[in-house]
Amino acid sequence: MKAVILCAKEKESMFPFNEDRPTSLLPVAGKPVARHLVDDLLDVGVDEIKLVAKHHIEMFREEFTDPDVEIVEQEEVKGTASAVQACERLEDDFFVVNGDVVVSRDDIETLKSAFMNAGTDCTLLGAGEDQPEKFGVLSITNDQVTDLEEKPEDPENSLVNTGIYVFSEDADDRIREISGEERSLTEAVSDMTSSDEVSFELVTDYWVDIGKPKRLLQADEAKRTLEQAEEVSESAQIHEDASLDGKTRVAEDAVVGPGAVIEESYVGKGVEVEPGAHIKSSTVQPGCVVSGDVKNSVLFRNTIIDTCSVIKSSAVAEESDVRSGTVIRNSFIGARSYVEMNNSVRSVKFVPDARTDLSEISK
Repeated sequence: MKAVILCAKEKESMFPFNEDRPTSLLPVAGKPVARHLVDDLLDVGVDEIKLVAKHHIEMFREEFTDPDVEIVEQEEVKGTASAVQACERLEDDFFVVNGDVVVSRDDIETLKSAFMNAGTDCTLLGAGEDQPEKFGVLSITNDQVTDLEEKPEDPENSLVNTGIYVFSEDADDRIREISGEERSLTEAVSDMTSSDEVSFELVTDYWVDIGKPKRLLQADEAKRTLEQAEEVSESAQIHEDASLDGKTRVAEDAVVGPGAVIEESYVGKGVEVEPGAHIKSSTVQPGCVVSGDVKNSVLFRNTIIDTCSVIKSSAVAEESDVRSGTVIRNSFIGARSYVEMNNSVRSVKFVPDARTDLSEISK
């Protein structure tokens, strides 16, 4: 079985992170979103993956050097079907997965099993959603998908398409027949529903579509709390007076100082957790230095959080510097930002390379 992961589209809704990296390469529980998908697909028996990219494609080439992963450039981003069309014929049953979602390995395996048992040309993964009008809404009769309506104004139910499918080899031909300025996979799936060729499986564990920055925090929480195991690398240096609680993972060469507390978090390679620092329910990427408090947040690589600073329910992009005494809540900070000491920041987005004059940097 093969797989196609769709990563080409730049999502402006992910400002301020979209300029510097694709959504598929944002960090979740210590790995890029697409890396979680690749690892899980290979683990359930997929033997060849086409990763379709366009925006910052060089980053994908640097990240994915696996022999089982081919980076395919989508020259014209004209929809999800055009992404599949950019690949050579697959000549096998195949997954198609949106590259900006997180889902459990077990749900991926269950979807594969459901497809094998259903005998249909397509089996898709469905999920309940609080805002179904923002997704494709499924109509179900006798365990078959009878209709798929994209973003209806008045949805008939809350069951939505997650953007995760398994298709038969024959379905590849039908996808390649789709033409027009905007070529969507849902067009092919909707056509298949008329002949009872689409079955479905429901999400059991979790599914998060990362369409906005706050969804990145939800995705990180899901992966950490439901899949992360307690683990401390042998090369990590943990002071005897430091405290590690819950399912905390500390990667190689990290240093945790006296009086530091880490709870239910991921701490990446080479991170320095200074004496007295507190990290709770967060992901801290490699190269960061944390001297303050970080809670329910994501810190991208090489970010500095100074003493007496508090980061809560926020994401701070790479190479940013938050100086002493600053409090950041419910905010999203672009790459290479500098936040001067003793600032209070709440519910804003900072452009990349920002400074702390809020009239200039927030959006």
